[in-house]
Amino acid sequence: MADLKTTCETVVFCSSAGHCQLDCDYCIIHPVVKREPSLVYEDVRFFLDEVGTRTFFIFSGKGDFFAGYPKRERFLDRLLDHDVEVALDVNGVLLNEYPELAEEKLAKVRAVNLTLHYKQVRDKRVEKAWETNARTILEKHRGELILGTIFSPLLSDLWEEGLAYYRDTVFAATGRKVWAIRDCDRPFDAAQEELFESLLERYAAVVEKEHKDDFSAPFAGREAVLCPAGRDYFRIWNDGRVQGCPWIPGLADLGNLKERRLERRNAPFRCTTPRFCDCYDIHQLGKMGYEDATPALPVLSSGAAR
Repeated sequence: MADLKTTCETVVFCSSAGHCQLDCDYCIIHPVVKREPSLVYEDVRFFLDEVGTRTFFIFSGKGDFFAGYPKRERFLDRLLDHDVEVALDVNGVLLNEYPELAEEKLAKVRAVNLTLHYKQVRDKRVEKAWETNARTILEKHRGELILGTIFSPLLSDLWEEGLAYYRDTVFAATGRKVWAIRDCDRPFDAAQEELFESLLERYAAVVEKEHKDDFSAPFAGREAVLCPAGRDYFRIWNDGRVQGCPWIPGLADLGNLKERRLERRNAPFRCTTPRFCDCYDIHQLGKMGYEDATPALPVLSSGAAR
């Protein structure tokens, strides 16, 4: 996700969509989510009424945000009527009502991650739609923006074709460079490393930087953190489930929005295993607490990292 900043009191990592239009081989969701339930506006309205604070929603995770609802429902537009800010992680195939948002609502979209999944865009013949939607986001978005494409060893035979497509379409029209994002789960072999470096050199005018996620980096050398999960940070899933932290058994069930149930912790907890994407987002947003030692707080820890 792009660099995240907010003054909102509550932060939600929200996997609102139960569907994705694409079928990426390297997707971290196995299998790719298809036609599962999605959140509706009334679910999120319940959450906002319950917490009663300004809330920052990071829409990412299972499905594609805009694939989770039909345009006529105007989920994003209605959500932005509230005292919220949002970050969107999208594949660019659909934008629903986004192009029609008023300026004051666009200003609440604080960050966008737009990813080109080239093989799927090509195979599903949505090249023109992706190009048009990418240019729309570049024209309208005012906040942080990452425009990236995934380099997975599963698809190395298409790496150059994908870069050439981007160069000849969005880059040619806008001059916007793309991030070369390494597959976070699969290392390159020696030949793929050589190819990757060669492409970065040959497409230097098009590629802004290479990137690989390292969610544990901010916590190197720290014994523990004071985490707000369950108090000021939540994970909400497409089926309505609410968690403080999916990695901590004691915080894995804090209600269900579709059942209109929500529980909140009264205090942070001392966690000794901060290394997940949730931890990184909390840190980025300035919500993570740090300490030398706080024995008065309970210690909770997670299982193995993803």
